[in-house]
Amino acid sequence: MTEEQKPKGIVSCKACGKDVAKSAKVCPHCGKKLKMGMMLKLFLGVVGIAILASVLSPSTEDLLKELQSAQVSDLSPRGELYETFKFNSDFTDLNREDKEKAIKGMVVEWSLPVYEVRKLGENKYKVQTSGSDGIVGTFVTFPNVPQEDIETFNTLKTGDFVNFKGKITGTFMRNIEIEPAILLK
Repeated sequence: MTEEQKPKGIVSCKACGKDVAKSAKVCPHCGKKLKMGMMLKLFLGVVGIAILASVLSPSTEDLLKELQSAQVSDLSPRGELYETFKFNSDFTDLNREDKEKAIKGMVVEWSLPVYEVRKLGENKYKVQTSGSDGIVGTFVTFPNVPQEDIETFNTLKTGDFVNFKGKITGTFMRNIEIEPAILLK
């Protein structure tokens, strides 16, 4: 009897070939597991997506190489950008959202005053710049910092200036987020 001729709800066990209820999880004749559990399917799906994402996403090294040769925009950290994102601004959240969409993906080359420096991991630093004196605040992430630049990050103090080239990825708490960035000398 073919699968099409069998009564509804009956299938053949792939291991022993005997008829089994479609709802059975284990073949009553040979003990072979018939269905993959929902949790296992979910787990395999998540693992598959993670693997696919890691294969398709560019490496940090590739992003930094691309950044080095990228065209720099003429966007200034002063003027309209500062006025849009400063506290007690006349601009609304909607105006800030529109501005964020307009600047996202732009590559900038700025020199800004340091507010705080954090080490995020091996050769990875985040510099928060001061959002005052007419200059917009930023969070700038420097991944894969070369060994010769680590001393620079370790000796930065509040008020020092950091010169960098980086890509705007969005905003956070009225500060511009820039990642990745490379230190300029």
